[in-house]
Amino acid sequence: MATKDVKEFNGWFNRSYARLKESVSLYGKINEDAFHDAYLAVRKQVMFSNNGIEDLESYFFGCYRKILQSGTREDSRYDNPGDEYFSRLGEADCTEETDEREEMLTRCDRLVRDIQKFLRRHFSYEDYRIFMLRFYETGSSFRTIARHMGEKTSVVARRAQTMMESVRANRRFIAQRRLIMAGEAA
Repeated sequence: MATKDVKEFNGWFNRSYARLKESVSLYGKINEDAFHDAYLAVRKQVMFSNNGIEDLESYFFGCYRKILQSGTREDSRYDNPGDEYFSRLGEADCTEETDEREEMLTRCDRLVRDIQKFLRRHFSYEDYRIFMLRFYETGSSFRTIARHMGEKTSVVARRAQTMMESVRANRRFIAQRRLIMAGEAA
């Protein structure tokens, strides 16, 4: 590495900074990221070049333009919808979508969804997470759940048992289960 050359370049850049910015601004708004990326590119070239760079200013402007052009190409790869798109997106008729989803659900899926809603409304979030982890999501053992919660296994099991008993005692869920069983028997 030519530390002397890098030191000279940094000195030149510090002295020329305001003039370089002014020159770049003549062609439009300054892209600060591209400006500083050009500095880094020229600095890297100075560090690793054997012959050095004859005209630092021209080389800097060339790097700046190249970085700007590559950034423009990158930006054009993605489509950025305007604000109107998002405001109209919120106006979409959600009832049709909800009805379609509802039709796709089986009776068993609806029962599961209703049980989960019931548990969220009637028990703490922590209790709900115990139930979900044990019976729906991971099938984790009470011991594993208790270890992660910092509780005793018996306490976690008792909380889950309380929730299970309330689900089993719920008349609406009993009726839904019977309908499901009758449909399967037919």
